[in-house]
Amino acid sequence: MSKFYLLVIAAMLVFSNFQAQAGKPKWVKKRPSENEYYIGIGMAFKSGNAGLDYAKKARADALREMASEIEVTVSSNSLLHQFENNYAFKETFESKIATSAEENLTGYEVQTWENKKEYWVMMRLNKELFRRRKQLDLEMAKKKAASYLYEARKLVDKLDITPALAAYFKAIESLEDHLKEDLTYRSVDGNINFGTDILNDLRQLFSKISITPINPEYQVSFSKTMDAPLTAKVEYFAPQGRRVPVRNFPVKFQFSQGEGIIQEKAISNPGGEVESYIQKLESSFKKQQVTATFDHTALLQDENINSPLVRFFLPEGIAPVATFDIELQKSDAWFSATETIFDVPQIRQPFANILKSDLNETFFNFTHSPESAAYIVEVSVYFRKGEIKKGKGYEVYLVFADLNFSITSRDQGTEVFSETVTGIKGMRPGSYDYALTEARDRLLQKFREEIYPRLEILNL
Repeated sequence: MSKFYLLVIAAMLVFSNFQAQAGKPKWVKKRPSENEYYIGIGMAFKSGNAGLDYAKKARADALREMASEIEVTVSSNSLLHQFENNYAFKETFESKIATSAEENLTGYEVQTWENKKEYWVMMRLNKELFRRRKQLDLEMAKKKAASYLYEARKLVDKLDITPALAAYFKAIESLEDHLKEDLTYRSVDGNINFGTDILNDLRQLFSKISITPINPEYQVSFSKTMDAPLTAKVEYFAPQGRRVPVRNFPVKFQFSQGEGIIQEKAISNPGGEVESYIQKLESSFKKQQVTATFDHTALLQDENINSPLVRFFLPEGIAPVATFDIELQKSDAWFSATETIFDVPQIRQPFANILKSDLNETFFNFTHSPESAAYIVEVSVYFRKGEIKKGKGYEVYLVFADLNFSITSRDQGTEVFSETVTGIKGMRPGSYDYALTEARDRLLQKFREEIYPRLEILNL
């Protein structure tokens, strides 16, 4: 290629670049300084696989930068100010404020510019317009919260306790986006400081609510659905010492000691009674415990369930708690086993004893005589030698295991469970004893993984 053509191409590239530079808006070349605006600028490089993600990224960066320019002033009458000595709460609140600032920014102007490689976004928000809108939002939120607060107090006076709690939590949700702002409010009914007034109201209200277990002690068989429900009564201590049943009160049941499947959520009936069933115990602890307490999640919108506001207005220990003591009960059974290893009956029965220990942990108390048992558990296990596989310089021994397992109801004389497992293989070099150990381990694993779960649904 001649020098002339090279010079022409170079000149065209220079001219093209000059045109691109000339077309750039000033805000791309140099960040503007405008006192009356919050400004955020974002830029993303285009790439062949990015699709339109570069535009989203540039807009998100611009929005984040603009939000960071907005000075966060914490009022002395804000919820956040009350936590300045509590780092964990303060950090959570500040994180919430930062997220809220980006999500709730509106009314900003957007400008874009792009070339083949870059995509630019500038956002501008008028400071005075933002201040007015923010103040209007705050006043509307406080007016809404005050309305719910007054409604809650009237409902308490009428002894409508659950609707009163619902109104209190609606007042709390109204303040969700104003954690750092002045939460005092003046109305014809008086002055309110939401941060202290709602908290004090809830403390006083919960101090007059009791959840009392009607039957605080239960005996439950492992893996068996309980016959009688856990039952508690929710009451409100009204003036003159009256106890008023609280209807529609949301309660959450959960294991505080032990483990199991339980009906977690329940609502009190018109008499104030609330019930839950333990569907299955999953822990072999002799003593277990279930607690029933106020379920605040039933009165909140889903997006506010994990709000830091909840931890502020509903701190640990404020709500009433009922405690149920659960004692694990196991059926009485007689254990009968035969164990044969390589055609020799075993007196010590090593495998059968492991099986017996497993069953004793959960399902049965084994008795000393069949006459005092509700069930007869019979185990027959047989370990037999297989072939010896020989190769160059090695020998591999095979042992096979068979198991017959059954449970019979002694009173009814009927077999309630039966299972046969055959051909479980142990294979090890060295000797039959090594192969026997592997066969025993695999048979035990088979029992625990496949037979044991089937026993759990028998309601023994």
